[in-house]
Amino acid sequence: MNGRTDLAIEGLDAGFIYDVDRKISGMDFKKIYVDKKLSKEIGKREGCYYNIDNIDYYEKDKEIIKLISATMKDIILNMDKCKSILVVGLGNDHITPDSLGPFAINKIEVNRHLEDEYTYQVSAIAPGVMGQTGMETSEIVKAIVDDFKPDLVIVIDALACSDINRMCHSVQISTAGINPGSGVGNHRKELTKKTLGCSVVAIGIPTVCDLNNIIDVDGTYFVTPNNIDEAMDILSNIIAKGINKALI
Repeated sequence: MNGRTDLAIEGLDAGFIYDVDRKISGMDFKKIYVDKKLSKEIGKREGCYYNIDNIDYYEKDKEIIKLISATMKDIILNMDKCKSILVVGLGNDHITPDSLGPFAINKIEVNRHLEDEYTYQVSAIAPGVMGQTGMETSEIVKAIVDDFKPDLVIVIDALACSDINRMCHSVQISTAGINPGSGVGNHRKELTKKTLGCSVVAIGIPTVCDLNNIIDVDGTYFVTPNNIDEAMDILSNIIAKGINKALI
């Protein structure tokens, strides 16, 4: 059974040697650079991928926030220039498994409209989905980027996984950008440095799993945890706080 997945880690062979492979506060933290050769093998775009597995969002929210923040800081501090940042929350706030991005955006601390001096100028938007706006998400984001000209776009999105145990228990952070909806077969235009003209970091949590990885079924179906409403509330808060902490 080969189900759809947005996670680079799920395309790697068992025994693969990661650039970083550590246990932190009971969580598995892995980093891998996907080069051109590996990109072709696993079908993921070139770039750095950070994966945090076995997150316990009920008991270890502070530890998860700290690890997300440290990872985001490491990425940003290694950029040539990063002063202005646009945070984009992808998804549909009316469909719970797809609401991570819009929910998180409501909790991002923005300051671009303020006159005070901050380390980073932060703005945020939840552009909705085509069914709500009639426009490609990439078109909306590109128009904003062309106007604001941020140095970095941080994209938050719900993902799909092939391992049911990773639903709501894994975080992926990537410098490779993102193809919204690719994990569930609903391919939209990519949000990458190539299309936006600035650096893009994508952060997401898998909220659905391909049912074909659990049982043999005809067609494509996805399952989501039965506590998805509560999970989205907690996880969107964790993601937002992790980003906020990184941008202090």
